[in-house]
Amino acid sequence: MPTLMQGPPEGRTVRIASAEEIEPLWTGEHGGQARLMLVIAGAAPVEVWRWRLHPGEDYPSQPHQAGVVETVSVTTGQMVLVLDGAEHTVTAGQSATFNGDSPHTYRGAGTGPCDLIMTVHLPPGPA
Repeated sequence: MPTLMQGPPEGRTVRIASAEEIEPLWTGEHGGQARLMLVIAGAAPVEVWRWRLHPGEDYPSQPHQAGVVETVSVTTGQMVLVLDGAEHTVTAGQSATFNGDSPHTYRGAGTGPCDLIMTVHLPPGPA
């Protein structure tokens, strides 16, 4: 099993990995999945996730530390982002960004699967 791709490649090396080569870290009750595709290390790390949510699947997330910013970009289908109790529909071609320091939920919506790319921007750590 290939491991998670960590940061930019050294020199001019190119690394290619498909979602299927990286084990899902979450699997939903209807077959949805979340895979952590890339972590860019450094003073302010970034995680890149690939998600698939099926209609009616929920992924509730606990609040992250202060300063975490998440962005979801829907490539197919639609999802509902629940943040502070308010529902926000995000459809193919749209992106949403928000502070991740309060409870939030990703919910598959519509009639078919929702595919999205999520980035999680972590605050800078101590120098």
